[in-house]
Amino acid sequence: MNKTAFREFAATMEDIAHDIVRACRRGARTIAAMPWPAMLACCIALAFVISLLPLALFLFVLFMGLKVVIGAFAVDHRRTQREPYGKQ
Repeated sequence: MNKTAFREFAATMEDIAHDIVRACRRGARTIAAMPWPAMLACCIALAFVISLLPLALFLFVLFMGLKVVIGAFAVDHRRTQREPYGKQ
């Protein structure tokens, strides 16, 4: 990697870091300006999202995997039960 490419990459990373810091500061100012009941409601909603969303995604992947496995067994079962072509 030459020096100009590294400088461009470093500048891009620095811009991303500044954007992240700016977003965190804005979020902190927003939270600091919230009244206590609104902050409590946001915390409860965030807790539900953090706990239920991964559970829902895990269950979706689990049931899709089960569907694929059961489907593979059903297709294999149908193939083995058929009589070969020409044998009647």
